[in-house]
Amino acid sequence: MRRVLLPCLLLAAVLVGALPAGAQAARGACVAGQPGPSCEVWTGLVVSVNDGDTIDVDIAGDGTTLARRVRITGIQTMEQTAYSARRRVGACHAVEATLRLEGLIRRGRGAAVRLSAQSRDSMAGNRLLRTVAVRARGRWRDVGTTMVREGRALWLPWSAESAPNAAYRALTQRAIAARRGLFDPDACGVGPSAASPLALWVNWDADGDDRTNPAGEWVKVRNLDPVNPVALGGWYLRDSGLRRYTFPAAATIAPGAAVTVFVGHAGAGELNWGLDYPVFQNATYDEKRMGDGAYLFDPLGNVRAQMVYPCGDGCTDPAQGAVAVSVDPAVRRESVALTNMTAAPVDLEGYLLKSAPYSYHLGAGAVLPPGATMRVLVGGAREDDTALEKHWGLAWPILRNDGDVVRLGTYADVTVACAAWGDRSC
Repeated sequence: MRRVLLPCLLLAAVLVGALPAGAQAARGACVAGQPGPSCEVWTGLVVSVNDGDTIDVDIAGDGTTLARRVRITGIQTMEQTAYSARRRVGACHAVEATLRLEGLIRRGRGAAVRLSAQSRDSMAGNRLLRTVAVRARGRWRDVGTTMVREGRALWLPWSAESAPNAAYRALTQRAIAARRGLFDPDACGVGPSAASPLALWVNWDADGDDRTNPAGEWVKVRNLDPVNPVALGGWYLRDSGLRRYTFPAAATIAPGAAVTVFVGHAGAGELNWGLDYPVFQNATYDEKRMGDGAYLFDPLGNVRAQMVYPCGDGCTDPAQGAVAVSVDPAVRRESVALTNMTAAPVDLEGYLLKSAPYSYHLGAGAVLPPGATMRVLVGGAREDDTALEKHWGLAWPILRNDGDVVRLGTYADVTVACAAWGDRSC
């Protein structure tokens, strides 16, 4: 493929593979201009901008004049299909992201860039995995920060290169709230059913071992329009990587209804992604700050609904303080009680109970009247549910009598209420 050269730079061959041990590196901040862990740092000159998240760089001190292909850590732009300087083509937002990255690098003095990595051996396929910064107004400025802040890229966390994860996630969630870039729902033109609002939840933590239960991961899309159906033929779901599920031509969400896409094989009659492995990265609160996102695209390439998780530090939810959780861990009749502490009804769709490693999902119609209590029995059959008595449907006890925790939270992992007893705490 032909690549786009920056002005006044010469074409160089591209060398793939890990960086030679002799390449000179200093130490510095992993993300330019931000506090955090220390990384190895290199400098170099950009030879070409391939797309919105990949560049070729002649790295100073590596003993060659060959360019190295560099994948920018922490971001995922939309995919291009043609890379020629005369004919850049791709999905909606793809070319715009490439042009924006090219513009950021042109502002760098002499197209110089700063590369950093927690490990010099970090690779994305055959590309070096690096955060990238450009020199502007006397300072190094991180390009990933700009791309996610402007909504030009999805947040793509990496476990091995986790330094940007928390900051990029927070910037992505702000871009979503502001409807910037990718998250403007009609940026690619007015799509089908544009007036019908949609909500999306992703269950990213399957019961038990995610690797053996891909059907336990799923994405639910609800049509909030009380009058008009939404035809989903040609729409698609994806995570922050390149994996996608395209809805069949006949798929439709009735007014006020929802559809669920199971990542694995949930059975005949269901919408099955059909994968034999989990897609959605579990959230973590260690130094890596892992997470992911689910995105619903219409046929024009507009993001029509999304959820990026976990919500992060300082997140709140309207149900906090409105619902209390209490637990009866008796073996024969285990149950969890949810009590509405307010004078207004509380709709619990979009919330779930967690008693690790098990989850109970509160669906449509799970509305708590003012002052009312809903009991969720661990055992029993779900077809026996009533308005204020639900059944988890498990055939075995899950609550430890000597100590355990049950949380009511959102799918973005915001805790609404919590009950703990014995040797455990919230």
